[in-house]
Amino acid sequence: MTMFEYSKMILEKVSFEPRIFKKELRKALRQSTKEEFNQLMAWCREKFGNKRGMSQMSLRQEQGVN
Repeated sequence: MTMFEYSKMILEKVSFEPRIFKKELRKALRQSTKEEFNQLMAWCREKFGNKRGMSQMSLRQEQGVN
């Protein structure tokens, strides 16, 4: 299992709680490459929409990803 797959599994399990979801998403994004970052954000938007308070712009700034 790759880290990307593991991150998706964790995010699915904590998706019921927005605070925990955002914390785990930040953690996953911190460990991701630029490509994985974009893939993970696209997957999250597709799976959960923007309802988890995961504005890509704010998360990019928090993670220092350009």
